[in-house]
Amino acid sequence: MKLLLTGDSIIARHEGLTIPHINSDLQKLIPQCELINTAVSGINSGGLFASLPDLVFKQEKCDYLIILIGTNDLALHKQVPLKQFKNNIELIASGIIWLYYPHQVIFISPPAVDENKQHVRNNALINKYSQIIEQITKEYNFSYLNLIQTMIKTGNLSELCRGIKNDGLHFGEKGYQLLSNLISNKLAELQHDNA
Repeated sequence: MKLLLTGDSIIARHEGLTIPHINSDLQKLIPQCELINTAVSGINSGGLFASLPDLVFKQEKCDYLIILIGTNDLALHKQVPLKQFKNNIELIASGIIWLYYPHQVIFISPPAVDENKQHVRNNALINKYSQIIEQITKEYNFSYLNLIQTMIKTGNLSELCRGIKNDGLHFGEKGYQLLSNLISNKLAELQHDNA
């Protein structure tokens, strides 16, 4: 199984490893998978749309395309208005559907944050932007993983959101375990449904 992962720093970060942390965790859970990771730290939805040719279209065609975007769109110091964000997600969705069928695409919401440490993002705002992603994934019949709600339900955000930066956003081992489990469970479900 080949996976193409793209998006922002949550997908890109190494967190002390030699490869992106999400790659390492997914390879442990799905040893036979091959991974291409084209995520770019700091990218927002407009940047992702503009970069689709390099980040997605020029890459080897994979079995699944996994996208986590929105973390930077909702940051208060560089916020993309909700209306524009919705437009950008629609453009991304319409851009990728010629190459990937709906059952091959997984969108992931931005993660929850530890609001005691993270001062330019809050969970109420993350929920608003996540609802836009969820709405558009439904329209396109893509899969959607609600990372923020899963993190909140798991509880103890101060522990889940703690990584090397310790900024309440960029998480470490516990956050990546949760994210990689979410992804691998969804992939197993999709493979079963499309067998």
